[in-house]
Amino acid sequence: MKVVLNANIAKIGFKGDVIDVKDGYYRNVLLPRNLAVPATKAASDLAAKRREKMVVEKEKLMANVKEVSAKLKGLKVEIPVKVTGKGTLYAALSQDEIIAAVRVASNIQLEKKFVKIPEHIKSLGDYTIDIDFGDKNVVSIVAKIVKA
Repeated sequence: MKVVLNANIAKIGFKGDVIDVKDGYYRNVLLPRNLAVPATKAASDLAAKRREKMVVEKEKLMANVKEVSAKLKGLKVEIPVKVTGKGTLYAALSQDEIIAAVRVASNIQLEKKFVKIPEHIKSLGDYTIDIDFGDKNVVSIVAKIVKA
């Protein structure tokens, strides 16, 4: 059965795509959650218009990503944390703490999904944190973890 997706669905497709799914999957999963509609002529035309609009939005988003990437490039943030007597953190550093430090340092609000921490940060020191905006737009910042 051919359907037009109303939302991005992991491993299935993106909003506006016309895909072929089994009847049962459509009836039991996609339809109740309003994730897809049958691919009629009108729905296919609407999907084409949505795709054109999404292309324009994606171009605007990419321009914004390049601007933010330029501001973040080479950024060094200092994050004060509570430590034990041995010099280790009470809890591993979270994405929220990095986002807050970046917001203070550069006035840029990041989303959690963009911040990629390579390993658990549980001690003081300098760490490289990747900010991945997708489509191979990755910026590295340096987070210096210091005793509060």
